Amino acid sequence: MSGAEARALARLGAAAAGGDDDRLRGALPEAVRHAGPADVEELLLQTYLFAGFPRAINAFYVWQGWAIRSGLELSPAVPGPPDYAEWRERGEALCRVVYGSTFEALQARLARLHPALAEWTLVEGYGKVLSRPGPDAGRREMAAAGALVALGAERQLRAHLKGAVRAGVPVAAVAEGARAAAVDWSREDVVERLLAELDTGP
Repeated sequence: MSGAEARALARLGAAAAGGDDDRLRGALPEAVRHAGPADVEELLLQTYLFAGFPRAINAFYVWQGWAIRSGLELSPAVPGPPDYAEWRERGEALCRVVYGSTFEALQARLARLHPALAEWTLVEGYGKVLSRPGPDAGRREMAAAGALVALGAERQLRAHLKGAVRAGVPVAAVAEGARAAAVDWSREDVVERLLAELDTGP
């Protein structure tokens, strides 16, 4: 992934999660140029994991209005019936990629907070949403990192910056994307500190 693509995806995720309509409209042309309309829709869908349904629904109002004015034809796939077992299986597989050797510790930590959080992270987050067809794990991680920059969620941002690298995004591209979102949302100090950790620790 190039730095330009990482920047586009991080800004898209940040604008959607941050609920800033003007920033989202500004981010859409570059995101579509790098990812295409179908993948942009997928990345906007995952907003609800990080910022809730209100921000995700609002992002789609902005997206559809912009897409119609831009002459794009949208044909989103209708989701199939729920398959809890499949979601859990593919969710655990993806979560292991993103968290690497820290996966077991993550699950234990979430279970101590509340057992439902540990299970929902695998089934709802990584299974039902983040492992849907479409953008690969690295691209989803860059949009997630942007969302977490906008939300000021430092603990989760640390994990997803490392997750992007584990999913195959070059460190330089991760840094470029994160820094672009950080400038937009005045989070430069936090992001620089977290980027310094990318080459150290698990």
